[in-house]
Amino acid sequence: MELTKLNASETKTAFATRVGLTKGRISQLVAEGLPVRPDGQIDVAEGLAWIEDNLDPSRRNKGGAFAAPTSPARVSTTLAEAKRLHEIVKVQRAKLAFEREQGQLVETLAATRTVFARARAERDAHMAWVQRTAPLLAAEVGADPRATFAALDRMMREHLEYLADMPLGSFGDGA
Repeated sequence: MELTKLNASETKTAFATRVGLTKGRISQLVAEGLPVRPDGQIDVAEGLAWIEDNLDPSRRNKGGAFAAPTSPARVSTTLAEAKRLHEIVKVQRAKLAFEREQGQLVETLAATRTVFARARAERDAHMAWVQRTAPLLAAEVGADPRATFAALDRMMREHLEYLADMPLGSFGDGA
């Protein structure tokens, strides 16, 4: 499924649709501090962040389905709590969708496939290097080509095995 590319800003109506609120509620939130650009549009990333940070912060994640009941009698949620939780989930989903569309998030499965393919390609390149280099090295130092290949092949396999056993965190952040 391909997602459509977003503009960095949207009208209040489009933003209201994105977060599952009415245009009137968005206008109320603007009055409470929801950032609006000079042209009257809302920057999507800033708007989503503001809503997540400011929408009913005193009651966020209290009560409702995510809280442990204080007594066995309190197992159902009120309609207001359910609506509030539903609104929070909509905003969080909208924020995730926006971040994915902007290329800030990637799917775990796709990232795993990419890393695995890269590691396999690097392993194969190292093994091919041994095959190309062993005869040249043997000729340069006057050694037996088969013995040189066998030694280089063994050492490269040991080195690749060592790298494979290293935890991913030991490679740093790649920066």
